Order: sequence, then structure tokens, then C-alpha cells
Amino acid sequence: MARLLSFLPPRWRICAMARDFVETVASSPTKLKIADLLSIRPRTLRELADLSGVSVQGVLRHLNELDKVGLLHQANIKGSKMSTRRLYSLKEVRVRDYSVGDLTIIKVTKQPRIVKGGGGHVSVESLGSEILVSRRRIKDKARRLARTIDELMEDESRLIQAIEDLQLEDEDRIVMQTVFTEDTLDDAERILSRIQGLPDARRSIDKALAEAKRNVK
Repeated sequence: MARLLSFLPPRWRICAMARDFVETVASSPTKLKIADLLSIRPRTLRELADLSGVSVQGVLRHLNELDKVGLLHQANIKGSKMSTRRLYSLKEVRVRDYSVGDLTIIKVTKQPRIVKGGGGHVSVESLGSEILVSRRRIKDKARRLARTIDELMEDESRLIQAIEDLQLEDEDRIVMQTVFTEDTLDDAERILSRIQGLPDARRSIDKALAEAKRNVK
């Protein structure tokens, strides 16, 4: 099963169409690819088809869905050298896809306002080179994150198996599982006491810790 990390900017009140957008792109690898491409720079229809690996008609269907939620911008190309006459881009939001393997990582941000002369004196060449290096670094970190998550999930499975092997009574097993899966003992005590209704939860926690120590091989 694919794992999804969707990062939304702090304190950004996402409008309904942006929420729909996140749900839409997360449900389709092709939509996610197209949205990612459109977030980098405006693209032509044929370019989107070539890079996404689907037909022009398929790309149009995805673009129409983005248009329906008000997130697609279209502009005519001025000039006479190119055969294509229209550019597509996202508006209101940007989405970047840093997925690797079965780990889906989506970063969604508000679309910055672009104005003529608003960038100051910036070297296009040096900034472009920095961006390429940053992309490679992020992809490498995403691969390492995916491996770390796989290792964590494997350890979590081993933990559940180890607790099962102790052959505890149902309530003692629940206490043990809660103690070793919550972030802190205080969190475990709160859940066992307030939610599970366990009297003297701290004493049960201490018993579970002692039991775990006795079964160290």
C-alpha cells in the first residue's frame, strides 16, 4: 500500500478547491505528475503528454479536471516560430512530487505572485544550477526516508510479534502494546486511564516494563 505524506504550509487556510485539488492529485499518479510539471513552469499540451507518458486526449481529461476546480491557467503563445499555440500552468497552488517507490511525498504551497521586475538582480544561470542540485539532494533524502520508514515498519511488526509471544492475558497485552507504541509513558498512562478506563494505570505500566525486562534474551 502506498504511503502518503502531504505537506501543507503552516497557517495557510486552504480553500475548498485546494483541498479538492490535493485529494484529486493524490489519487492519480498521472495527475500528480502533470501537476508537478505545471508547478515548475508553464507547459504545452504535447510536452505534458510526452513527459507523463499518456496520450494528448488523456492529458486533456486531467487538465479539464483541474480547470473544473479553478486551478488551471491557460495562455496563448505570442509569436510565429512554434507550432504549439497554448501554455498551461497551475494557479492558486503549487504542488511538487518527491515520491520514491511506494512512498508518496507531496508538497503543496500557495502560488507566489509573479510580477515583472520583482526578482531583483538574480543570476538566472547560478540560480538554475542551485535548483538542479537541490532537486538531486531532495530525491536522495526521499530515498533514505523511504528506507528508514521500511525499517521502522519492520521493527513495529517485530514488536507486536514479540508481545504476542509473551502469551499475556488480553488486558496485560493491551497495556504492553500501549506502553511500547506511544511516544511517552505519560501518553500511555493517559490512554490507559482516561480512554481505556484502567484503574491505577501507572502501576500497570510499571508491571509491563518489569515484564519486558524479565523477557530480555
